[in-house]
Amino acid sequence: MSENEITVGTRVMYARTFLRSISAFTGVMPFARGTVTEIEREIATISWDDESALDAEDGYLLPRRVNVANLVREDRLHLEPR
Repeated sequence: MSENEITVGTRVMYARTFLRSISAFTGVMPFARGTVTEIEREIATISWDDESALDAEDGYLLPRRVNVANLVREDRLHLEPR
C-alpha cells in the first residue's frame, strides 16, 4: 500500500484542491471527517463522523459516495499543496 492510497478503513476528508475547485470554503464539507467502508472502482462509500449533517431537513449535506480523487487521508492533510 502506498502512503496516499485510500482503502477500506482509511480515515478521510475532502481534498483541499477539490474544495477550492467548488468554492467550498465554509459549511460542513471542509470540516467533514469519515471512514471508508467500501470502495467500488474509484468510488468510496464513507461513513461520516457527523451524522447530523446526513439527516438535514434539506436532504443530505454530505454524499455517502465520493470519488477517491476528491479525498485525502486524514493523516496526510499536512502534505497537500497549498
